[in-house]
Amino acid sequence: MKSSKLIIIAALILVLAVPAGAQQSSPFSVESAAAVLLDYDSGQVLFSQDGRLEHIPASLVKVMTMYVALDQIAAGRVSLEDTTTVSEQAWRMSGSQMFLEVGEVVTIEQLLYGIAVVSGNDACVALAEALAGTEELYVRWMNEKAAELGLNLHFADVHGLSESNSITAEDMAVLVRSYLQQHPQALQYHKERSFSYQPRSQKKPIVQYNRNGLLNSFEGADGLKTGHLSAAGYNLIGTAVQNGRRLIAVVLGAESEAAREQEAAKLLNYGYRSFDLVDSGRFLEDKTVPVYKGRVRQVNVVAQEPLLTIPRGIQTGLDVSLQTKQLLAPVEKGQVVGTLTVRYEGEVLKQTSLLASDNVPRGGFWRVLVDSISLFFRRLIRRP
Repeated sequence: MKSSKLIIIAALILVLAVPAGAQQSSPFSVESAAAVLLDYDSGQVLFSQDGRLEHIPASLVKVMTMYVALDQIAAGRVSLEDTTTVSEQAWRMSGSQMFLEVGEVVTIEQLLYGIAVVSGNDACVALAEALAGTEELYVRWMNEKAAELGLNLHFADVHGLSESNSITAEDMAVLVRSYLQQHPQALQYHKERSFSYQPRSQKKPIVQYNRNGLLNSFEGADGLKTGHLSAAGYNLIGTAVQNGRRLIAVVLGAESEAAREQEAAKLLNYGYRSFDLVDSGRFLEDKTVPVYKGRVRQVNVVAQEPLLTIPRGIQTGLDVSLQTKQLLAPVEKGQVVGTLTVRYEGEVLKQTSLLASDNVPRGGFWRVLVDSISLFFRRLIRRP
């Protein structure tokens, strides 16, 4: 039986426990080609300035390089303790370097630190060759991962030197959210302020420092990546945690290192000062969806992503609507049964799937018969 949609408008105009008279901060501009602020917990974009325009990422490419590597480790195909021998191709890489030398044996974990902390282009190639055999195959994996996540990202190399790499600020923020959700341990690499490596030909270790100045200047900062090419400008992905909330800021095409840090800090401060995180589960208390041909007549629902970011200081005006499918038993717990949409002043703040909170087995013969007849006449009535 073909599903139809049932609209349940829950005209829920909610009074929130916030100070009377508080005002939401006004949006502002960021001194860069593009900028985005994303709330990690709710997944909502809180600020976007040309966030969907394509831009050259430079070393921000290395976030995906790290993502794919940690996927391989999680799948058990490689371990942090595994080693690889540095090739001449890796050694010949220009730009930022870990200072690997041909024939050296390094661990996968050393390469991850070399990429995350000092942005080593040589470490990127060595990692790709260790895991995929060739950089070309590894790049294919990176693009497949982007497609799997539904993101507008295109990669031409593993290190970001090519101007053919392409990202958008919004999709890069979403990528980072997924990356940290799947591999929270990645922050142990990105938050390090320095990294030392001793090449075979050197008598002392070479100590290099993380170019992400937010690690030193912004409260709670613990990542994530910088990038620069003359064609791209100065790029920065910054993330921080304050009062248990993580925000992700992306700044693309700033004029200098100082500028990208200043603008990223501006975005993060805006997010922490201007928004609150609440649980949308309160909107769904006692809300049910009818179930036909089931052992019970209805099922409770929960939000797939219940956390919601709202402007600080609002007291009324949240409009919550539930759009649900016509459900036929059996219904499985966790099955998508509709959509929750939250609007403020007509603008959609969040849209997330509604899930069945329980299993609903198929009913007995008479229940199925009665509901089949009921649905038959409903379809007749709805015909033009």
